[in-house]
Amino acid sequence: MGYEPPRYLTSERMRPAAAKLSQLTYDDLIHGVDRAELAAAEICPQVWDSPASLEWGRDLFPSLAEFFQAAGSADHTMVNWLD
Repeated sequence: MGYEPPRYLTSERMRPAAAKLSQLTYDDLIHGVDRAELAAAEICPQVWDSPASLEWGRDLFPSLAEFFQAAGSADHTMVNWLD
């Protein structure tokens, strides 16, 4: 299994993405996520058998939302990829 090519959000797409992230809580983000579907799709990290597996990103989410907000406010484009 390989990773997809890098993607990017243009500055025009960053602003609405940042606005949406700033309105969400982490609970909103993971609401309705099915751990069994993540496991079946082999989504990394493959830890979905644990009931607490969706909690790994909770402490990271506020910083991610702030990063998107700063990039959107500065009219920046964001490149994202998995390495």
